[in-house]
Amino acid sequence: MKYLIYLLLFIATFTGCSPKPNKELKPISYGDYTEVSFESLPAWENEDYEEILRIFNKTCTKSASKVLFEQNCMRANSTADAKSFFEENFTPFKALSKNSLATGYFEPTLQGSLVQTPDYPYPVYGVPQNILHIELVSAYKSYLSKPLRGRIFEGKVLPFYSRSEIENGVLEDTPLCYVNDKVDLFFLHVQGSGRVQLDSNRSLFLGYADQNGFPYHSIGKEMIKRGMLKKDKVSLQSIRAYLKNNPEKCDEVLRTNPSYIFFEERTQSATGSLGVVLEKERSVAVDKKNIPLGMPLYISTKDPLSDQKIQKMVFAHDTGGAIKGESRIDIFFGSSEKARAQAGQMQEQLELWMLIPNDYLSNRK
Repeated sequence: MKYLIYLLLFIATFTGCSPKPNKELKPISYGDYTEVSFESLPAWENEDYEEILRIFNKTCTKSASKVLFEQNCMRANSTADAKSFFEENFTPFKALSKNSLATGYFEPTLQGSLVQTPDYPYPVYGVPQNILHIELVSAYKSYLSKPLRGRIFEGKVLPFYSRSEIENGVLEDTPLCYVNDKVDLFFLHVQGSGRVQLDSNRSLFLGYADQNGFPYHSIGKEMIKRGMLKKDKVSLQSIRAYLKNNPEKCDEVLRTNPSYIFFEERTQSATGSLGVVLEKERSVAVDKKNIPLGMPLYISTKDPLSDQKIQKMVFAHDTGGAIKGESRIDIFFGSSEKARAQAGQMQEQLELWMLIPNDYLSNRK
């Protein structure tokens, strides 16, 4: 049984200063933005407006985005001009953060079984029954960047189990399935969704359901620190190759990231936190403290394989444990081998604009 604990914190002093958000956007974002025009968006005139209108309409079907976009969702159903719809109903706000970064993710496919066997020894867990969701009063949420999770032990609330503890078998829950490769399972955690191909030829679609509450720690950075990889050679592919070739180092490296992801079975492939099927190079994972789920965004970055510019509208359809800040996104590249390569090498500078509904801005004045 899950518990929901509301903690009222009385803190006399804090270290550091609280964020100073744009006053107009404060209720939805603690980021630093400035208002601009559509004309200033690079390659805006080259956008496929009908496609982005289709994706906007799909995004509107989810309740998480209806509150902010209710009026625009109704207008979108009857618009005759997709380009004018966005220009007349939204205002771009450019993120001013200097810590801007675009990474990528994809939908991996693992081999698995519903029962544990010598060929499939590694469990994939759903949300544990004894995990606590700890909710703080809103006044303190801005000071925390990770979910608070815990467990009850002898009448006390303790942190939930770390990756090391979980992999050592501390959970009593029945896994959703078992897979054959520990490294691929780790990257399933990093990607947040994927599919498991069962022996029966049935595909089990898995999506992010919860997290153990520990902060994400990059194993790539850890491997650089330990001299296992060179900084300019780090990618999903190089990390995977090293761990495959040095299995005795695998647990040691993977467990430097204490964060652990729990999954749920989905009825369709690659579904994000918003609950919509992810769109190739149109869906992104964001930090929902700074960018609400469902928000249309405009981005300028480049493809890591070709160096071609990526300048287009995307949508905040997903979240990720390592995605923090108002100018930090993870682009969904699909499920192909090319998508794996793009996601593995994507570490690019980013310009980002958040498209705020004019109805919202009018209500704030």
